[in-house]
Amino acid sequence: MAKTLEYQITLYPAHREGAFVVTQFQMMGSYPEKRIQAAGMDDLINQVTQFAMEHGKSCSASVRCLAPRKPPGFKRATENLYFNLVDRTAEKSGAAAA
Repeated sequence: MAKTLEYQITLYPAHREGAFVVTQFQMMGSYPEKRIQAAGMDDLINQVTQFAMEHGKSCSASVRCLAPRKPPGFKRATENLYFNLVDRTAEKSGAAAA
């Protein structure tokens, strides 16, 4: 069984523009955060997904491992966590055409 480790999740606003995902970050900004304990990558991803779905808005999840050493597969499992993405490509092209 995997060792239980502590993680911190932060959700940053994000949206899709064509083939790109744009994440918005402001210094000194306030973003939803949560500390969790998870045993293994599957448990971690399930908890991150649940937190993002409860948040309900388009976001990018940043996961930080609070243990001295990251578990194997941590980077690959947490590098591209996007939820509820809204495509704003049509808004941009509509504004340019007006």
